[in-house]
Amino acid sequence: MRWCYKLYMKKVATWIMTLALVFSFAACSKGSKGEGSKANFAGTAEGGKELVTAVQKGNADFLPSLKPSEADIAALFDPSATAQISAYVAKTYEELAKAKIGGKEGQTELLFNTAQSDDFVAANEAAKAFPGGYTMNAAKFKPGITWYAWKYVKPGETLGMAFDGLTFVNNHWVWIPKPFRAFR
Repeated sequence: MRWCYKLYMKKVATWIMTLALVFSFAACSKGSKGEGSKANFAGTAEGGKELVTAVQKGNADFLPSLKPSEADIAALFDPSATAQISAYVAKTYEELAKAKIGGKEGQTELLFNTAQSDDFVAANEAAKAFPGGYTMNAAKFKPGITWYAWKYVKPGETLGMAFDGLTFVNNHWVWIPKPFRAFR
């Protein structure tokens, strides 16, 4: 009788652990804007690194949650630029749904850069780690916003798959890849 009880308790414990794991994965990939990214990655450079590392490892179910809302766009860009950015974001996220995001084979290291929108105006060293479109369109970015760019590279290399346009706004992460393209 005792062995039966132990077997039963072992099965219950396994079931509870499995259920907990399923719920934790479900929480990671919640679909509404920002929930998945907000719940799992701190709004810091370290949180941004964790987010793009998760993307690199193929755990990118939360990518749709990074799509910025109109309120996010208004918080990030000059009012004269919001219509262009909104149209660009809609088009970009249609394309992202079909794309594979991450590094190529062997690109196992991450190079991560940070710049304030004020750095784009100053065209300083921090801005040089970003595509030139950021400095060319610096006036369109609201001041005081931290932006992130990153590359997945092979160990010891500096060239690789480059991405940019990640930022933390309104208590969640958003991603606008190459936002300067909206101003062409």
